[in-house]
Amino acid sequence: MENEVIKTNLLAIAVSGLLTMLAGIILYFFRTSIAGNIRYLLQIPPLGVAAYIFAFNFFRYYNGSLPDSFSITVREIVYSTLISAGVFFVFTAMFVLIIGLVDRLG
Repeated sequence: MENEVIKTNLLAIAVSGLLTMLAGIILYFFRTSIAGNIRYLLQIPPLGVAAYIFAFNFFRYYNGSLPDSFSITVREIVYSTLISAGVFFVFTAMFVLIIGLVDRLG
C-alpha cells in the first residue's frame, strides 16, 4: 500500500505541474485580453494545489484506484467543489468586510 501512496502522490504532483504549466501558457497568449481582469485569475495557483490535495486524498481513501461507480467519483468531486466554494465565499466576504471596516476606522 505504501508504494501505491507514493506512486499516487508523484502522479498527482506531475499532473498538477503539467496543468499549471498548460494554464500559464494559455493565459500568456491571451495576456492582453485578460490584463483588465487579472484579479479573477490570481486564485488559480492555490486552487491547483487544493485540487492536487483533493486528488491525492481521494485516491488514498479509495486505496489507489477509482471507485467502482462513476457516480461516486462525480459525487465526491461535486461535494468537494461545493464545500470549497462555500468556504471561499465566506472567507472572501469576511476579508473584504473586515479590511473595509478597519480601513474606515483607521
